[in-house]
Amino acid sequence: MSRLTPRAPGTTRVPCGVLVLCLTLLGSTAAWSQVPSAPGERPSTVVRLTLAQAIRTALGENPRVHQSLLAIAESGDDRRAAAAALLPTVAAQAYGQRNKYNLEAQMGMSVPGFPSVVGPFNWSTAGFEAQVSLFDLSLWKKWRASQNAEDSARAQGRAVREEITALVVGQYFHALRAIASVKAGESRVDLAEALAKLAENQQKQGVGTRLDTLRSQLQLQTERQRLIQAQTQRTTAFAGLVRLLDLQPGTAVELTDSLATPALPVDTFQEAYRSGLAQRPELAALDAREKAAVNLREAAQGLRLPTLVATGSYGSTALQSMSGTNTYQVSLGLRVPLFTGGLISSQVARATAEQSRVQEARREVRAQVGYEVQVAQAELEAAVHEVEVSNLAVALSTEALTQSQHRFEAGVSNNIELINAQDELARANDNQISALYRLNQSRADLARATGQLESYFAR
Repeated sequence: MSRLTPRAPGTTRVPCGVLVLCLTLLGSTAAWSQVPSAPGERPSTVVRLTLAQAIRTALGENPRVHQSLLAIAESGDDRRAAAAALLPTVAAQAYGQRNKYNLEAQMGMSVPGFPSVVGPFNWSTAGFEAQVSLFDLSLWKKWRASQNAEDSARAQGRAVREEITALVVGQYFHALRAIASVKAGESRVDLAEALAKLAENQQKQGVGTRLDTLRSQLQLQTERQRLIQAQTQRTTAFAGLVRLLDLQPGTAVELTDSLATPALPVDTFQEAYRSGLAQRPELAALDAREKAAVNLREAAQGLRLPTLVATGSYGSTALQSMSGTNTYQVSLGLRVPLFTGGLISSQVARATAEQSRVQEARREVRAQVGYEVQVAQAELEAAVHEVEVSNLAVALSTEALTQSQHRFEAGVSNNIELINAQDELARANDNQISALYRLNQSRADLARATGQLESYFAR
């Protein structure tokens, strides 16, 4: 067992509990949550939010989400309007007439024995009239296109939700990182104050020098400056989160989740890529758009085909004061287009162009999905190793700080080693916080690349 040189009489040692507390706070991989507030000001209400609650709040208040819901409702109205053209139409009708005819004018001749003027007389009818399209391929395809358009609107709505979720997740993690940096900065300030007091007492006892005291005081001011910067970053991070959640400016928010190591996926690149192709809402929207374009092209081509329409009426007809007689009429009409002036060809060309645009857009999105999955997996793997390395660095720098303090207390060295050890521990702890942040953010990026961001974080 190594033996330490006895410390000089009257030398003040940093309390063991204080040092252990500071080093524990610096080396911890958990996150801290607190409410930023101005000095001397206590917020009246505090909004406590988990990450899932923050996502649901943003999705419930964001205007872009509301706009996507309106677009879905409008596409549903278009679908119902297209379906109405295929259904029978029934109308009730009732009307009366008072007629007087000039037979000579209508017939162009006079008839011996018949008066030239007939009437006036009253004529009335009341009943129902119905019409139904028995065969119209164009109307059928337009209805199918409207269904696909509604599916596309729903997929686009999911894409908007994924985008808003990505913004909230990123800002939430950014706020957690800022909170952890503030807490670590506060613990470093406490440690620097204790070590500055130690250097001052060492100087009073003749063991240390004035230069040691100046170094420790300079280190204390450096840590205080770092803490101010961290507090500013925390304030701005919370302001950004409040803005994303559409809360009242200045609302005090407390984050209840922690910046801890998330559950890591085990999918290979091909598995994650296939999952992205199957679940990305952008691709689902493009698939629905292509189907709609195909149906619109077929609807335009269907205008060249005959259409068959059946109409019928049933009612009661009466003349003058005679009692009414039930009457009905049934007709079947066939319409064959012979010349449309280029209308059909123009609609076919427009739908074909839309189909080509969708196909090109799909190629681009598929390539983008592959790129995002590959990059997210690479960053996730690197972040895992960074967290492991940073944890080890925190442990080593903590031990180095402890040894440097013992040597300084024993009077066998000045506090240059101690100041350097403080800096090394501060850098190691900052690297640890950054590594945890990148690990969580890269996990979120992979979830978004595979189309599972909201389902993963909002559950």
